Amino acid sequence: MLQARLCLLLTAFVWGSTFVAQRLASDLVGPHTYNATRFLLGVLTVSPLLLFMKQSAPPQKARVSLLWISLLLGFLLFLGASLQQYAIAYTTASKAAFLTALYIVIVPILGLFIGQQLSLAALAGVFCSVVGAALLSLKESFVPSYGDGIILISTLFWALHIVLLSTVTKQYNPFKLALGQFLGCAFFSGLAALWSEPFSWQMIKDSWLFIAWGGVLSAGLGFTGQLLGQRKLPATQASLIMSLEIVFAGIMGYLILDERLNSQEIYGLIAMCLGVLLAQLPCPPQLYIGPLCRRKE
Repeated sequence: MLQARLCLLLTAFVWGSTFVAQRLASDLVGPHTYNATRFLLGVLTVSPLLLFMKQSAPPQKARVSLLWISLLLGFLLFLGASLQQYAIAYTTASKAAFLTALYIVIVPILGLFIGQQLSLAALAGVFCSVVGAALLSLKESFVPSYGDGIILISTLFWALHIVLLSTVTKQYNPFKLALGQFLGCAFFSGLAALWSEPFSWQMIKDSWLFIAWGGVLSAGLGFTGQLLGQRKLPATQASLIMSLEIVFAGIMGYLILDERLNSQEIYGLIAMCLGVLLAQLPCPPQLYIGPLCRRKE
């Protein structure tokens, strides 16, 4: 359990720091090209682990082939990462991290549809987080910025990815699953780049450091750490640890990009953190609602 928590803590640090790389890369290369190249680099990063590390057989028998699960996970990664990378050019790295972390309260709600329950504390956490997101993204005119709105949409796909991963991660070799979803995301991102973006090797050369940062760290280490951590921890505990990317993104944004938050945005951050904590509080059985759908035994 300690190893799983350390894996997820490393994931949170890597993801938080990668928002800075994504923000800097957005000025140099298109979002789909960036994601296609960095997830291909993630494949190269994880491949040696698959070759040289022995893995025990998964404890559960897989119901769906690895190919289809990889494509589905890769497609969710593609949607989340593409929308996030596109929108980050219109907002700050810190705010993008804060709004992305809303998955911490979306995950329990989605869990209602796969046979899980939702506590009243988690419901209160949802409310606090929505208020916090509004304070972070709404300006004096009370109209969210363009980038903030796109980031919020991408958060739904990150939450779907976490929920799906929590149901399949024990059924497959984690390194094969990581390679499969990276290849799937790179494939969909490459198709989108060919269709919608100009390409030149000069763009890749100019942004190689940020591609390496996002590929080796965020994809190779971060998402693989998520896979290893979620094998041994419940989704709620895992998502709580991963939400520490908020803190790391704020620190890195301050140190590298000199980003500052005004008083309204600080109140929004406090409300979101309160929502995150409320969503994880234990409750007696009578304070749970759902599930909306019963699992078939």
